[in-house]
Amino acid sequence: MPIDVDDAALRRLLQLQDQDTRIRRLQERRSSLPEAAALASARDRIAELDSDIAIARKQLDDLRHAQSRIEDGIATLEDRIGREEKRLFSGSVANPKELSSLQAEVDMLRRTRSTREDELLEVMVQREQVEAALGELERERAAAAERAGSLETEVGRLTGDIDAELREASGLRATIASQLPGELVTEYERVRDAKGGIGAARLQGGTCQGCHTRLPAGEVERLKREGGLQRCDNCRRLLVVTPA
Repeated sequence: MPIDVDDAALRRLLQLQDQDTRIRRLQERRSSLPEAAALASARDRIAELDSDIAIARKQLDDLRHAQSRIEDGIATLEDRIGREEKRLFSGSVANPKELSSLQAEVDMLRRTRSTREDELLEVMVQREQVEAALGELERERAAAAERAGSLETEVGRLTGDIDAELREASGLRATIASQLPGELVTEYERVRDAKGGIGAARLQGGTCQGCHTRLPAGEVERLKREGGLQRCDNCRRLLVVTPA
């Protein structure tokens, strides 16, 4: 049996459904903005770059300390070599055995200095490589931050526009709902909650626009004959039928 409501209430019920559909679509759009996803991705990349930059800076700091330590060691060796060579060639040491020992000491110091100089060169090459990598990371980070800033502005603009539409749609919905019988709104919302957001639908061309099922011809004729507010036999949504 049809629910006894007038044509004005039927129109308002469909308008209520239209606003609920509009609200749902706006909410879905707001939660799935491509720009918001891009912003989240940009922020993730910034976090990764910050971690990589911190590691690179630590490596660079260690290499600087290593370079300074090696340079100090080389300076100390050069001082020792200078002192020992001065003794060696000053004529102050006359004993051949002591001279031979002093020459061996100078040669050992020179070999040690050569080894330290090789180590220094290796550290300097590593430092140059890390400095270049750090510079590239910092440039990429700056570009990512600029992109994130632009996206944040765009997301703010888009969500602001959507929120304005949501406020408008919610206001219209409240006005329409206030003009309908309370028991009808209660039943509509119960069905809408159970049926994925669609509580009321038109019967159009013999097809329920809620479940998109074409009803049997005899059933369609009966519904049109009775008119008013009915139920779809297939999905049990409230069905608005225009009388034949």
